[in-house]
Amino acid sequence: MYFYNLSPIEDINTDWLRRHLRLVLEEVNHGVRYAILRRGRPVAGLVPVSEARALFEATRADRKYRDIQQDMNRRDEDRLRQAVADAGPAEQRYYRERYGRV
Repeated sequence: MYFYNLSPIEDINTDWLRRHLRLVLEEVNHGVRYAILRRGRPVAGLVPVSEARALFEATRADRKYRDIQQDMNRRDEDRLRQAVADAGPAEQRYYRERYGRV
């Protein structure tokens, strides 16, 4: 099990990363996380592989849950439409018998 690391993420630019890759990888191996910047904008994150896998699994589980929820909602909507369609003729008969017209 992995506990999410809430420590701050240090920003590094791509040039510094190229020059100090060995040091950065060693620090990441010990739990440090980095946001990699290109021209001052974040383009990637560098995290320990255990954290990356945990985030991937959490995302996959969340996506699977959302898909299940959407499927259930679609089925509920289909059932409601069918119930309304089935009730339509019955209600028409009721009003026809009661009021003589629809």
